[in-house]
Parts: sequence; structure tokens; C-alpha cells
Amino acid sequence: MPVVPTESSLADRPRTGERPRTSAVVFAYEEEAALRQSLPALLASSVDQIVIMYGGADGSRAYVESLKDPRIHAEFEPIRAGKSRAFNRAIEVVRGEIVFLISGDVRFTPETLDHLLLQFTPEVGVVFPRVVPANISNTVTQLGETLWDIHDAQIVECRRRGMTIHGGELQAVRRGLLEPLEGVVNEDAYLCLRAGKRGYHVLYDRDAVIFNTVPESMGELMAQRSRINYGHRQLADSGHEPSTLDRLVWTRPEICVRVLARSIADRPINLIRLPFLALVEWMALSRGNRDFVRHIDYSRWTLIRSGKGGPLQADD
Repeated sequence: MPVVPTESSLADRPRTGERPRTSAVVFAYEEEAALRQSLPALLASSVDQIVIMYGGADGSRAYVESLKDPRIHAEFEPIRAGKSRAFNRAIEVVRGEIVFLISGDVRFTPETLDHLLLQFTPEVGVVFPRVVPANISNTVTQLGETLWDIHDAQIVECRRRGMTIHGGELQAVRRGLLEPLEGVVNEDAYLCLRAGKRGYHVLYDRDAVIFNTVPESMGELMAQRSRINYGHRQLADSGHEPSTLDRLVWTRPEICVRVLARSIADRPINLIRLPFLALVEWMALSRGNRDFVRHIDYSRWTLIRSGKGGPLQADD
């Protein structure tokens, strides 16, 4: 179990009984359609500061500049420099004690952020919600849906066993945990694992649900999974221990069995999808490890285009 933080590590935490000041950072690049779906909820929320890190040649700039809200601090990036650089610039301007880190292609309600905020106690460093894919339309997106089912079951099982969990797409993080990143690909997992090492609890707020999109083509799914597996290898190589199934299968196989069984129990069609997903994941894992050994630069990964432009159908 995590160690209880010392008094010195609590210095950046809000005073008891007061609502902490909050900031939200949205990361997007050439995702105008997605921003038009995610930003209205953020503007309707009680967040004290909104930082938008965006760029590209689409209509994002015109849309963001049309928003008249004094809380907005927007930084336009004409040439894509990578998320870690955007992250480093963003943490220089955030002022909240709790910071919401938000991918530009997710959808949520204003109440979702309040729900995450309520989970913070003096021992909590990071809280993240459950992610549900909303564009299930073909065989590839069905595999993406199964991936998120497994991710959900894995987090629940690891949490039950007292292991440090990690998740992304949207995170609520204590400001004191936000430090510059140097080439970290999976910054969401990194923040959770580092919070655990520093003695903080990392919570999974499963009742807070957000909706995202998954790749709709096999090439984009493979590229996304290769990047994520590359990032997990990077974390493991730097002394962190991401709780991924490809590692747990050798160290804690009983966890893998329970995770897969739960994903099937929750959605029986996953029994048919799992063999195909296992093949895709094995190929992506091999590619990610190969690229890591070859020192391939993943700081500016290939943008996922499919699933970004249409309406999100949030039926769950």
C-alpha cells in the first residue's frame, strides 16, 4: 500500500473545508470537431482557469478565438512540437491546486469534473474516470471497445490488490505533481506511477464516465497501440512498473485470468474478440519494443484521424 505522505509533501494541498482552486488543460492538434464537442462542457463547468494547448491548419484557431470567456488562456502552435512540449508550457501557466489534464477528443459533463474533485483527500494525488468509447461502428472499433473493457477490469483488479493504478484521457492531478517531462510518451501513466512513488494514492473514479473515440482503421489502431506499448517499455526501463497485462502475465498470471474473465462476463462478445485482439496487441507490442530498442522518436506520433470528425454517440 502507498506510504502516507509526510507533512512537507502536503504543502501544496488545499486547506481543509475550502474548495481548491482548479485549472483545466486541454491538449488538441487539428481537432476542431472534437474541441467543439468537449469545450462547451468545460466552459459550463466551475473550473477557475482553462488552458487550451492547440494548433494545426484546420478551423481550431478560429473556433477557440471565438470563445469569449475570461478564464481562457490559449496557446496556438502553428508547427506541431509534440505533447510533452505542450505539457511543459502548460504547467508554467496553470494556477490551480488541482489540475484537470484533458485530451481534446473526449466528451464529458461539467458534473464529471466536480465528481473527480470530490474524491480528493490529503492522501490523494491523482484521480481519473472510467473511459467508454463512443464510436463503435466496425470490427476495428469493436476491438477498441474490448481494449477499454479490459483496461477497466484491470484497473479494478489491480486496485483491489493495492497496486498503483494508472489511466489517462482525463486526469485530475495535484499541481505539485506536475513537473517538466523530458520525452515521456505515456505521460498519463507516468504521472500516476510517480504519484504512487511519492506516497500519494491514485484513485479510479469509476462512477465518473467520459466518452472518447477509438481508431476506426486497423493501421491507426496498430499505430496507437505500438506507441502506447513503446511508452510502457520506456517507463519500465526508467525504473517505473506499469501494471500492463504483458508484464503481469509473467509476474501475476492470476490477475490476468481474473481480468479477462471479468471482461467476458461484462460483455460476452469479448470471448470472440479476444483472440483477434491478442494478435493485434502482440504485433503492436513487438513493434513498440523494436522501435524502443532502435531509439525511434515517438515524441510526435502519427495523428489519429478516424473517429474525430463525426458526432459522438454516447450510448452505454
